Amino acid sequence: MKHFSWAKQHVVLTGATGGLGAELARQLSAMGARVTLIGRNQETLSALAEHLQQPSLAVDLLAPDFTEKLATYVQAQHQHPVTGLINNAAITQVGLFSQTTSESIERVVQTNLIVPMLSCRTIMPLLPDVDGWIMNIGSVFGAIGYPGQALYSASKFGLRGFTQALQRELGEHGIKVFYCAPRAIRTSMNQGLMSAMNKLLKTKEDSPAWVARQIINQIATGRRNQTLGWPEKLFARMNGLLPSMVDSSMKKPRAILKKLSQEYPQ
Repeated sequence: MKHFSWAKQHVVLTGATGGLGAELARQLSAMGARVTLIGRNQETLSALAEHLQQPSLAVDLLAPDFTEKLATYVQAQHQHPVTGLINNAAITQVGLFSQTTSESIERVVQTNLIVPMLSCRTIMPLLPDVDGWIMNIGSVFGAIGYPGQALYSASKFGLRGFTQALQRELGEHGIKVFYCAPRAIRTSMNQGLMSAMNKLLKTKEDSPAWVARQIINQIATGRRNQTLGWPEKLFARMNGLLPSMVDSSMKKPRAILKKLSQEYPQ
């Protein structure tokens, strides 16, 4: 993206109060961008918005009228037309799939896949045709099915496929669509069972600040797709080409999951 300037950007950011979301909001604000912060927790969101001097909208992403409220709020800022969207909001449900509830399945898939799709459909008509952009934040688990993360993997695989299709649909000269796949991040979402598994498996976790910098740089430089972390980047490629080679490496995570599931009931 030529001559990219964050000072000229108005970004809609979902999941703004989470570990990564808040860090994205801070870094984007520091670079002069206008950031409309979207989150569910009114108190936390208002505190962040006041601190950063940014507009905010407290709304439940799963509410039927979410997109209507989003469009109305963004369009009301007519003096500051929106230029970009970051679909960051996400949740997970770690554990054995056999112990998963129907409610959990619907909540994870709705939040991680359906809401980003609806957000894209809502914001796309408001973006400039040439310089507008969308960033969908996925996960390495969107390329690697992982024990204990069946719901999260399913939703992120879907988001990756949606992003790829949208990139090809819009082509090279329209709205830019980005996809970033971080590995584990040190946030509250990776606490409990997932944190215990990461410690036993010695899985590396990146800081929200570092991940935010990679995402921001990806957008500014126009790189469509990015996977963060090594050897996760290698495993993602291997799983796409020869998934059977990755199967054997999942024996240890599977055994640890079954053991820890008794200590961390869903």
